[in-house]
Amino acid sequence: MPVYYNGEEFTFYNPDGSEVKVRGWGNQFAAVFETLDGFTVVQDPESGFFHYAILSEDGTELLPSGTRVGTVAPQELPMARHLRITPEAAGRKALAAQEETGVQPRWKIRRQERRQRRTRSTSSSEGTSDNPSEGGPLAATIGSYVGLCILIQFPDVPGTISQQEVTNFCNQPGYTGFGNNGSVRDYFYDNSDHKMTYTNVVTDYYTAQHNRAHYTDPNVSYGTRARELIIEALDHLKAQGFNFEQLTADGSGYVLALNVFYAGPTVNNWSQGLWPHSWALATPYVASSTRRFSDYQITNMGSQLTLGTFCHENGHMVCDLPDLYSYNNLHNGVGHYCLMCWGGSSTNPTQVCAYLKNDAGWTSSLRQIAQGMSYSVAVSPNDFLIHRRNQTEYFIVENRMRLGHDASLPDAGLAIWHVIENGNNTQNPPFNQSLPLECSLEQADGRFDLEYKRNGGDADDLFGAPAAPTFGNATTPNSRWNDGTVSGLEFTSISNPGSTMTVSTQTGGHTLTVNIVGSGDVKRNPDLSTYSGEIVQLTAVPAGFNWRFIEWGGDLTGNANPNNITMNGNKSVTATFKKCPIAIVTAGTMLASHANFLRMYRDEVVLKSVFRALFDRILERYYQFSPSVVRKMNESSLYEKFVKYVVAYPFVFCAKGAVIIVQGIHGLKLTLGINTKPNFTS
Repeated sequence: MPVYYNGEEFTFYNPDGSEVKVRGWGNQFAAVFETLDGFTVVQDPESGFFHYAILSEDGTELLPSGTRVGTVAPQELPMARHLRITPEAAGRKALAAQEETGVQPRWKIRRQERRQRRTRSTSSSEGTSDNPSEGGPLAATIGSYVGLCILIQFPDVPGTISQQEVTNFCNQPGYTGFGNNGSVRDYFYDNSDHKMTYTNVVTDYYTAQHNRAHYTDPNVSYGTRARELIIEALDHLKAQGFNFEQLTADGSGYVLALNVFYAGPTVNNWSQGLWPHSWALATPYVASSTRRFSDYQITNMGSQLTLGTFCHENGHMVCDLPDLYSYNNLHNGVGHYCLMCWGGSSTNPTQVCAYLKNDAGWTSSLRQIAQGMSYSVAVSPNDFLIHRRNQTEYFIVENRMRLGHDASLPDAGLAIWHVIENGNNTQNPPFNQSLPLECSLEQADGRFDLEYKRNGGDADDLFGAPAAPTFGNATTPNSRWNDGTVSGLEFTSISNPGSTMTVSTQTGGHTLTVNIVGSGDVKRNPDLSTYSGEIVQLTAVPAGFNWRFIEWGGDLTGNANPNNITMNGNKSVTATFKKCPIAIVTAGTMLASHANFLRMYRDEVVLKSVFRALFDRILERYYQFSPSVVRKMNESSLYEKFVKYVVAYPFVFCAKGAVIIVQGIHGLKLTLGINTKPNFTS
């Protein structure tokens, strides 16, 4: 998605060529525009002229009022300023506009695949490791990357910025042209702490087959002529023998980044013709046997080159970074504190936030926050602290100063980010536990200006003495998890903002003692030395297939596994395991694998079904009499043979046969009333 318009000024054109000066908020799929004095405008679909807008009765549409912009003095207008449709309607329109394209960008597909792999990895793991890097990037953006930048001019609109200038803008270390702070290469090199080098192959100007008006025709469906122009240029490169193999592609052969600059200003109105946008080609363009194109961004060159939008779009295409602003104008996301939201200055965009840097694999230091500790946090390189609830929800902390790429930051100090990776900034509203934001900035002043859309950040947002020296459960904002439970994160002292900041955490906390009866282990999530009110998930893990978890004791009761305990004081828990004698009987025999099959069926199916209570009573009798049976087997070889061949063998084979019949005829869901199929291979 293109960078968010945040009150940016545009010039729109009426059919008679007259100009309408407006400010816009939104993106290529959903946006609202106002005159410079604040009256909302829309284009009349019948006449093509811009009218002052009125709201439909249900608040879901902006309609032309019948009064053309500029024909009536503003003070005489009967409508209010700053009209907006409902957020729900705005969200539906944005989503419908995306779906109408019929395609999805490759970077979104790759990011979804990464999330799915991480979810599978998390669900298959047992507990949370002490290593804070676990749950990190599954496909880090590290190394050298090469994109393609195509320059296009028209027979009637020649290019005015040279190919060499664009090459310098993309690749030259220390570039300062047009007031930019470095080149595109510099931006990603600096943000990644020198872990990523991204350059572009910049082509000679390609002259389009038609005059500009052909491609800017507002009567042709938006995006159609832009794609036509891009394919023209790619066909030209292909015919010239261009070496597409030098471009970086993903595992499916799709070139990561295609940047298209066309000569001249933007002459279209919003969402028409060659209005700047980014998306994907309607069908992949096959450039060679190993390279194809899908994702692209296209924008006019105008009279200058600026880093902001170019870096934002390549953050998507090359790094798979998501947008952190709201597509339906429900909130202001993370404002100017990240490139992937408003991003500060167009010639010196602010840095990527700690969450996305860590997600991209650019972290240089990531330390787990512990109690009773003091940490020094440097502004550079990428030095982060992290406090995890699990692999997808955590707080990540960084030091931000108004220096270098962050010169246009609204504030300086300790930035505390609350991350819920399964959330969504683009679609979800603020303050909604069931539909959380993916990434939000804890604003030290407690006013929640970003959530309430008051600004894109101000001088009171970041933490640090003297104004905001603490952050914890009792502060506003607080350090609780999304569901309101206590996270245990307590910063008792945060130093003044500076190139190195010092933060101290609360001393002490509650201890959790786990005792084991039998043979097994208990995994904790989170696994900390001390706790301050957290909910800890305990998972009992038998030592092997010949052991079974029986029950909890002490401060936790019952036999639910896993089970949760609230650490609002010192707690002691006992996990009891008992040996399964059937394993002794079958060990080392041809029955071992079959007995293991049945144990898994018991644990993964029966004990999760409506038959659990009945099965538990049977098991109680089984465990009551099994020890004496096993002892007698050890004393008498004849008795051992009798149990094995007359009792155990027939029982195991009949039971396994019954399981297979049940699976084959009825299906597990219908027969046992469970939600998931068992896993017999783990």
